[in-house]
Amino acid sequence: MRPSSRISSHPLQTRGAAVTAGLWLASVILAGSRLWAGAPAQPQTVDRPTAAEQGRIIFNGTGLCSTCHGIDGRKHQLPPQLSLHTRENIERLSPTPLDPRQPEALTLTSDTQRFEIIRHGHLRTAMYPLSPETLSDEDILALLSYLASLRGTAPPSITPPETDASLRGDAKRGRQLYHELGGCAICHGIDGQLTRRPPISKDLAHRLDTLPAPPANLRDPASLTSQNDEDRFLSIKRGHPGTAMYPKALLRDEDIRDLVAYLATLRASSR
Repeated sequence: MRPSSRISSHPLQTRGAAVTAGLWLASVILAGSRLWAGAPAQPQTVDRPTAAEQGRIIFNGTGLCSTCHGIDGRKHQLPPQLSLHTRENIERLSPTPLDPRQPEALTLTSDTQRFEIIRHGHLRTAMYPLSPETLSDEDILALLSYLASLRGTAPPSITPPETDASLRGDAKRGRQLYHELGGCAICHGIDGQLTRRPPISKDLAHRLDTLPAPPANLRDPASLTSQNDEDRFLSIKRGHPGTAMYPKALLRDEDIRDLVAYLATLRASSR
């Protein structure tokens, strides 16, 4: 008897075909259900923190404001990680750090002034300058929003001040400072003319003539190393390493801005 030409399927093959068919049917049903349900819902977006919230993080963090002004501006709640020595130094500060929650005790009246104080520091206080590498302009603006919330006032609407314009003050008053309290004329000459010195001793004149780095000619823009008013401001405020320019500790920031304005007139006179 001739064997049958029909070969029966192996049970595993039969089961595999059934599974494949089942998966195919499931995929069709799933695709159909997606078409019926419409496009999948988009993931919900998380609201970004407000400027004041960002400012609070900076105030208590990288800005180090809470070191002197207290956590969230509460003067008697200093950060717990401060050492006893640091706490004692803060208590001895003169003048004492201002309370940002007491508007009537604050001396600054505009956010432009507050921006400059945070960026450039405040003479005769513990407010030291903060470079753009430490706090960006956007960070300071966020701080201003947070400080406004502490005072209970409207958030600021300023933009980062233009350096050359914002640092200029009263040139007439700057000229007076140049020749008097600033002491600039001793090295740089009367009205910036190096050959015209105020009355000084022969010994001091000799020392000026033998300085390793001669005083800059303030009337010759090409010879000056400071390229903008912020550089000039900081050179006057902090001094200039390697030269006879020492920090002007007796000058307020407002005084330095007046000097910067006067220096601009000296450079303009050489054109």
